[in-house]
Amino acid sequence: MLAGLNTLSQELEIVDSFAAYGSETSGINVVVIGDIGRGKSSWIKTVCVLRQLVANRQVVILDKKPQAGVGEYTPLAKALGAESIRFRVGGSGACLNLLDHAISVRGDHTGGIDGVVPAGQEALVVAVLTDAMGRELDEREKAAVGAGLFAVTSEAHRTGRDPVIRDLAHRLLNPEHHDGAGFGPRWCERALEWGVEPGLALLRLAERDLCGLVDAPTSPAVRVALDNHPLVHFDLSALPTEGPALRVVMTTANTWLANKLAARSSNYQQTILVVEEGWHVAAGSTGEVFRGNAKLSRGLGLSTVAAFHHPADQPPDSPAQALMGEASIVVLFGQARYDDAAETVRLYRLPPGTEETLMRLGRGQALVKIGSRDPFLINHIRSPQEVLLTDTDAAITGRQSDSAETTPTTSEPAAERNGPGSGGPQSHGPGLQGGAE
Repeated sequence: MLAGLNTLSQELEIVDSFAAYGSETSGINVVVIGDIGRGKSSWIKTVCVLRQLVANRQVVILDKKPQAGVGEYTPLAKALGAESIRFRVGGSGACLNLLDHAISVRGDHTGGIDGVVPAGQEALVVAVLTDAMGRELDEREKAAVGAGLFAVTSEAHRTGRDPVIRDLAHRLLNPEHHDGAGFGPRWCERALEWGVEPGLALLRLAERDLCGLVDAPTSPAVRVALDNHPLVHFDLSALPTEGPALRVVMTTANTWLANKLAARSSNYQQTILVVEEGWHVAAGSTGEVFRGNAKLSRGLGLSTVAAFHHPADQPPDSPAQALMGEASIVVLFGQARYDDAAETVRLYRLPPGTEETLMRLGRGQALVKIGSRDPFLINHIRSPQEVLLTDTDAAITGRQSDSAETTPTTSEPAAERNGPGSGGPQSHGPGLQGGAE
């Protein structure tokens, strides 16, 4: 998985979590950090998406970044013949059922790998409720949710339909008398009241914040995409940043994917999950579910690629910092603020003085750290075709870039040639144009 030229040795560098695993790293998750406009998206689209497809791997993209009214990855998906699955609040877009049958009730799967247990429906529902209610559920409420979930899923399966969170909300608000029997004669009557507040919260979510997103049977396009195409594009750009919708959809998609991979683990399919706006999945109880699934990456063959900027804006003990710190491969692009550079150096235990290096990096240059290997500087290189497919300036310029056909190998030749530690014109030589990829 060639990524570019080492600025010191002028050798081609491979940055590939699957190839590095075992020899250089003990994990396969990747974090990309840097300011806007420094080349993060181009790197991810090239090294973590397009070139992964050539290696017969499947790539799933959670695309929050809007461009010209759609997700930023929409042109790339269209060029590759993949459907962009667009989510909208209110029911006019795709839906990914929070209680989809692919997500097991407790995360375990027949035929899966022992010890590799993604989050299940119950953990996902409790996490969503914890964030929605603004507090931890007590043990009585958790018990009521678990019992209600078992009841609605069992009933739905008997009648041949998919359960949805409205079913669970109504069951918690209007339990049947025998629902309390499992709590014993002493508690059976009082247990019928334990689910009232979670039920009200679920009903509110289904009718408002999550309406049309996770509260109906999963759209056929979602299932078809994962089974029939190597690139799966979830366009989340229309979802509001404020409120639970974006975080819940992202975490549900991650949990659904982890469960699907656990169920088909015998296929040994290598999969990449790209999350361009990583902080959206890091916060709250749903963020803990996402992080828990990410820890199972080796068993699932699932490499999560998450992008961040301004790491200093996240508290040292925040879930976002934890998600960044758990990556085995770190790709660091330029940072203008000293506090961001200093926090990055602290987080990854980089040598003193690296702050200045990060602040001097030009566009398309990155400092890469793979496992315990010493960090190295790299000039990212793209072919003319990749430049066309990874263009992100259309919304700014008002037109699709037409200069890529005459660009040697990268859209940032001046910045890379003039940046610190640059390999100069050699890094854009004609010999790489046809064969580097």
